[in-house]
Amino acid sequence: MYTSDGHLRPLDEVEADIIRLAIGHYRGRMSEVARRLGIGRSTLYRKLGELGIDTAA
Repeated sequence: MYTSDGHLRPLDEVEADIIRLAIGHYRGRMSEVARRLGIGRSTLYRKLGELGIDTAA
């Protein structure tokens, strides 16, 4: 949650980490990831693009 100098990390960085964590936890099942994050699948895919998260791996 914090940077090395003690400040809060930017929201987009935290959000990207949570999405990556959820994708790993739910083994890439994007419908389940979206449901557990409380967002729609289209919103999830939009956020992936905005945050530059690659799910091909």
